[in-house]
Amino acid sequence: MEIPHKVLEFAQGATVEPVWRNDLDGLTFRLRDRRGTRFVKWQPHAGVASSHWADVDLAVEAEKLAWAGRYITVPEVLDQGENDDAAWLVTEGIPGQSAVHSARWRADAETTVAAIASGLRQLHDAIPVEDCPYPGTWSARQQHRIPEVDQLVVCHGDPCVPNTLIDDHGYFAGLVDLAQLGVSDRWADLAIATYSISWDINFGRSYDGLFFEVYGVQPDAERIRAYRKLWDEPR
Repeated sequence: MEIPHKVLEFAQGATVEPVWRNDLDGLTFRLRDRRGTRFVKWQPHAGVASSHWADVDLAVEAEKLAWAGRYITVPEVLDQGENDDAAWLVTEGIPGQSAVHSARWRADAETTVAAIASGLRQLHDAIPVEDCPYPGTWSARQQHRIPEVDQLVVCHGDPCVPNTLIDDHGYFAGLVDLAQLGVSDRWADLAIATYSISWDINFGRSYDGLFFEVYGVQPDAERIRAYRKLWDEPR
């Protein structure tokens, strides 16, 4: 993989390791040196339709990370900017790993599922809805098809398995990828988090019972079905 020049500028001799490619050709790199661990997201403008840019808007994500960090553990923003070719975001690493990048946690679905549920519960409880200036992405998308609100919270917006970090003891350590954070019904997060767990790329089966037990809510089949259907539709 060719490393973008901007990423090499930030590396300044650090070891550069590619760790993720999103569906819009955005790349994430891990930088490691004696100063610690940093991450650089690099998102090219080319080929990204305006309807999809909100999903990868790194300027918005930087703003949301700085705001949400007052309430819950998220990466500290070190730099953000863009040029004619791409946008970038540099953050401090959080101690912990995503299940996607850890053989240990991929082999221990129950621990991972419990950490994801615990992390979302902490997020939903920690941030006062009335203080949040960001509407949820679901609020602007197919509004007439969103189920009646059960409980408004500050949602992650993309609560898939890779976006929860787990510490060495198997507990929730922090959240990443907050570009879509905003106020929505809690089921917008809960339905998609559990859906993601069941995908073949993650754990390949449902752990809904464990997830909802740890989160502390009874499953709402109608809302789960509705949000999963919306998630699967073209955006």
